[in-house]
Amino acid sequence: MFIVRYGEIGLKGGNRRYFEQTLAKNIERKLKRYGYKARTRILRGRIFVYASESAAQHIAKCPGVVSVSPAVELDYDDIFNYLEKTLSSYSPATFKVDTHRVDKSFPKTSVEINEEIGAFVVERFGWNVDLTNPELVIGIEIIQGKAYVFFDKINGVGGLPVGTAGKLVALISSGIDSPVAAYMMMRRGAELIVLHFKQSAETERKVREIVKVLEEYSPKPIELVIVEHASILTKYAKALKNMKKEEWMCVFCKYSMLNYASRLALRKNALGIITGDSLGQVASQTLHNMRLISKASELPIYRPLIGMDKMEIEKIARTIGTYDIFVSSEEDKCPFRPRHVVTKGRLTQFNNILSKIHTQES
Repeated sequence: MFIVRYGEIGLKGGNRRYFEQTLAKNIERKLKRYGYKARTRILRGRIFVYASESAAQHIAKCPGVVSVSPAVELDYDDIFNYLEKTLSSYSPATFKVDTHRVDKSFPKTSVEINEEIGAFVVERFGWNVDLTNPELVIGIEIIQGKAYVFFDKINGVGGLPVGTAGKLVALISSGIDSPVAAYMMMRRGAELIVLHFKQSAETERKVREIVKVLEEYSPKPIELVIVEHASILTKYAKALKNMKKEEWMCVFCKYSMLNYASRLALRKNALGIITGDSLGQVASQTLHNMRLISKASELPIYRPLIGMDKMEIEKIARTIGTYDIFVSSEEDKCPFRPRHVVTKGRLTQFNNILSKIHTQES
């Protein structure tokens, strides 16, 4: 069995039960996808997961999980026999006992339990106690009169359970930024629909691999929508060339993608769009141009990376496992990118160009 701990879910007041139940259900769904038989139980600020030991890493990658520990459930008096048998396979120079009484009605305090169990281990094994930097931590949690003993605490991704915030369309390329943006919004409870504008078979391959990685943090498979990039941009490219306004191509490229994403989100009952924009990183991501591009959508556009630099984004990409996909092959160069680009587009110019493009369409 596993003890699953969560963080900010515990601060949700009257909605706490909903978040707990969603997290428990997400864990069950995810483990089922990976072939595990599992059941969960919510008890006093913890979620107990009954599944085979190899499920730990899958549980830790569920947004909402702060940490997870493989544990055994014992009566308090049985701890001593259990430790005598189990600790014989360990040989640390130092250790400590770390007890947390979730159940405050238990007659012994945490300090008393630490001292009693610690004295027993010293007597049986002769190890030294180190409260600051021990080689082995014997963890004990007291919940409803039972003792749960563990020796490992695996960090989770934290955040909120997927699905508690609603559904969003995530624009994802084969680059570094947009997969990180999608992951960050999943950690805040968003369910994803991934939209990719395909430039080549290689970009599609990478994105499919990226979605597989993101699904490691999702309770269920992520819907992937693929659209040929040229199919939505060609009309803008032709119109801008006719007007001799090719320098606006990057602005209208992003505008066209957001416009398509907005219409898709409305069809899918999604509540907004996620992009990997980071302020000032490329021409379409200046404050001036993002103001213009945002007019493509009547739904909110969420930019979780907006204040982050490339190194910060890259670090998260490496952690979640999408960075290696990006470097697996060279990125395709955009065939529509002009030699010179607008970095501070003016609203009057933008509206004038957009009006002419719509006129040519009709």
